[in-house]
Amino acid sequence: MARFLEIRDGGLTAQIAPYNGGMVTRLTVGGADVLHFDADKAELAPVSSGGAPVMFPFCGKIKDDAYMIDGREYYMPMLGLVKNAAFAVKGATENSVTLWCDNSASQKAAHYPFDFLLELEYTVAGDSLFATARVTNKSERPMPHYMGWHPYFKATDKAALKFEHHMTKHYDCANGRDNPAITKLDLSKPWDDVFHTPARKEFTLYNKPDGYRARCVLDDAHNVIVVYTGAEGAVCLEAWCGLPDSVNIGRFVKYALPGETERYSLRLEVEKI
Repeated sequence: MARFLEIRDGGLTAQIAPYNGGMVTRLTVGGADVLHFDADKAELAPVSSGGAPVMFPFCGKIKDDAYMIDGREYYMPMLGLVKNAAFAVKGATENSVTLWCDNSASQKAAHYPFDFLLELEYTVAGDSLFATARVTNKSERPMPHYMGWHPYFKATDKAALKFEHHMTKHYDCANGRDNPAITKLDLSKPWDDVFHTPARKEFTLYNKPDGYRARCVLDDAHNVIVVYTGAEGAVCLEAWCGLPDSVNIGRFVKYALPGETERYSLRLEVEKI
């Protein structure tokens, strides 16, 4: 199997890396790159190479990298367990691919005491990339989780970007407080901020210097976006299903019941400008 898989429809092409966390590495529309990706970094550090890494079972960083389940402490790496995982390919067509991974015995013992099946399905159709995650709980007790997506949008001139979201709350991670959100952000300034509770489940990035517009439409489970501008040549506009440290503070945690499958999806609509 090739290191990268490519799916396409019309002028929209996505490249997927099954063995580097199952992430989308490239998205191009009419020849314009929407995502920043450094292939040389992908083998050593997939998350920092760009693309759109997947975060599961938890997003971001949890306090002290630890949490409790049934009175036992478990360690959770930053951004979760699958960011460096090798996914298997379940099926592929010209415009769609489905990947899967599950938990290992060692990860169950040290990090996450649940048997799960995580399937990622990517489809390009028309002007959109559809990303869907299916989380199946193969354990005998409810499985806490809140996944997310960590796309690095290409940004050669951050001062020229126009970005708007519709979250109503700004979450202060230091003290756990909610404040009114700022919806129009200057992405040339340093941001590493969390916004939640959407009035409308979408955000838009207009990037004239790099020749694209991107509109991300979220499903009902995605309550949070994270804005990070510290990456060189990119801005990270991340769709999350929970807050940083949700597993410890108890907000926005999702549960998959034994034997059941939960579905999480977003649509990234792009056009060349």
